[in-house]
Parts: sequence; structure tokens; C-alpha cells
Amino acid sequence: MIFTPVTFKNITLPGRMIRSATEFFAADEKGHIPQTELDAYKVLGHQPLGMIITAHTCISPEGWSNRHQNAAWSEDYLEECTVLAQNAKAGGVPAVMQLGHGGERGKNNNGGLPVYTPDTMTAAEIRYLTESFGRAAKLAKDAGFDGIMLHAAHGYLLSQCFYPGSNHRTDAYGGTAEKRFRIIREAALEVKKTCGDTFPVFMKINGDDHADTEEYHRDLVTALNIADECGIEAAEISGNWPSRGPEYTEPYFIGNIRRLVNETDLPLIEVGGIRTRAHMEAVLEAGAKAFSLSRPLICDPELPEKFRDGKEDTVIPCLSCGKCFRPMDLTKKHRCAQFE
Repeated sequence: MIFTPVTFKNITLPGRMIRSATEFFAADEKGHIPQTELDAYKVLGHQPLGMIITAHTCISPEGWSNRHQNAAWSEDYLEECTVLAQNAKAGGVPAVMQLGHGGERGKNNNGGLPVYTPDTMTAAEIRYLTESFGRAAKLAKDAGFDGIMLHAAHGYLLSQCFYPGSNHRTDAYGGTAEKRFRIIREAALEVKKTCGDTFPVFMKINGDDHADTEEYHRDLVTALNIADECGIEAAEISGNWPSRGPEYTEPYFIGNIRRLVNETDLPLIEVGGIRTRAHMEAVLEAGAKAFSLSRPLICDPELPEKFRDGKEDTVIPCLSCGKCFRPMDLTKKHRCAQFE
């Protein structure tokens, strides 16, 4: 099943193995993408992947998550984003751009601009936020991307809006799961309004909260069903603690997938801890329509080709050490700690 096509609402992928969004932490002070990163996507683009999701990209100047993040909030970024899309799609692989806003992570990263939080955003700022997602998505579409992904996981702003622990609003954007998900819903609908109803919109969201509570699970089911209704293609299920070490011997969130497939019709994508062919087959058997991985592809970009060709000695050499989640040294061609 790994290399069989899968069809979502508005896009068909040629296979089930997806390259998940991972930042290179290598952009310059204005968010422009370095040649090293562009070249890396050209290599990935020629692999037999189902889809490539490019790095978490900032949608507006106050929304920086870190000082090395790619940006896509104005025409100043169109040319390089066009090259990025062309390289990622060089071998015919669909590519989507992951878009996000750092929220509180903008502090000390956004040059002193206002820091957005779920509790302090005004109605005008919420509207500006959703319109910013629409503008960035339109830029991605104009650059040649096949869709976008809303980053609503890992404590960034959309994720903060959905968590009751960080969203204490008492208006239409706080309280119930439906209200806390409203900003994400409005961002998705703004993208559809700006780019067209058939333009694919994916979403990344946590499958658990800090304590893996039943309350969060019920809220998540509500959110996924709303996402399905408003035209989102699929949800990539991550977690409150997304990066784990080598002591984990199975896909991190496969248990969430097994439960959720019985509670929502929205297609699900498993991400995290996929290190063997058995892992890949297990998440598909659990009900995920596809799976995504990135650290193994940083370690060995030719892994998809090796698995497709059925090489029995194929071993994913990734140690899950996490050292690739740090600013990239542009003097080196490889980010993996095993090549230092």
C-alpha cells in the first residue's frame, strides 16, 4: 500500500509516503530562503513520495516563530517560492506549503511588533490573521504549489487558540470546542475564498494535550468533523510532545489514529516515529490514509526509492536524536548528526 495512490477531496497523491514539514532554520533576517534549502527540495522532488510539505512558513511580520524561519507574506517572496515549488515538484511530486503564525513565540523574534495571543487578539486582529493566511496561500498558489497546510499544532497560534489552557475567551472564539476551533475554520475558509473552493487545504493538529485527557480527545473529534465540513482535505495527527527519542519503538501517535478513524470521516495522516517498513504498514492498517516523516529523509534522502525498489537490506539510519532541529550550518551540505 505504501506506493499506491490515495485520493482526498481535491487532490490525488501517487503514494502514501509524505515528507512532513520540517524547518531548515536557515532563512536570512528577512525570511528569504537560502540556495542550500532550495537544492535540498530538488533532491526530495525526484524521490517516489506521495507529497512534499515544505517548511513551516510565516504568514505575517509579527508572526515569526524563530529568527531563521521562511516567510511568505508579500510579493517579495514570490520568486524564491516559485523556485521552491519547482524544485519540490521536479519529479512530478505534489507539493504543499505549511503556513503558520507563531503567536507568543513572536516575542523576541518579531522585532518588537505586537505579540498575538488567543486571549488578547481583538476582532480586527483576528480578521487580519485569517486574511494573512489567505494572502500567504494565494502567494503559494501563484508560486505553483498544489495546496497549503495550516499549522494548528505544537503550540503555535492556531494551536493555542484551540487549547482551553491557553484560550480563555468568553466571546465567539472561546469556551466550547466549536468556538475555540473557529479561528482555524475561518482561516481555512479564507484560503478557499482567496484561492478557490478546490484548492487543497490540509491541517496539522495535535492528537493529544499535555496529559492526553479524554476531554481533549472529545474536543479534537469535534474539531476534525468541523474541518471535514469546511473542506479540509485531511488532518496530519501529531502531538503535544511531537519529537521523541530512540526509546520509542512504534509510531508515536498510532493509538490516536486507531481511535479517531472510528469517530471522524476526515482522512487522517500519521506523523512521528516511523522508522521501518513495518511501521509504515502498521499506520496504514490502523486506518491512516497516508503517513509522513522527515528526520529519516534528512538522514537519507534516497530512502523512498530504496523502499520502492524493495531492497531487503534497507535500514533507516535515523537515530531520532533531534539534532537536525537546530539552525542549519550553510557551510555543510548535510544536516544529520551522523555526518558531522
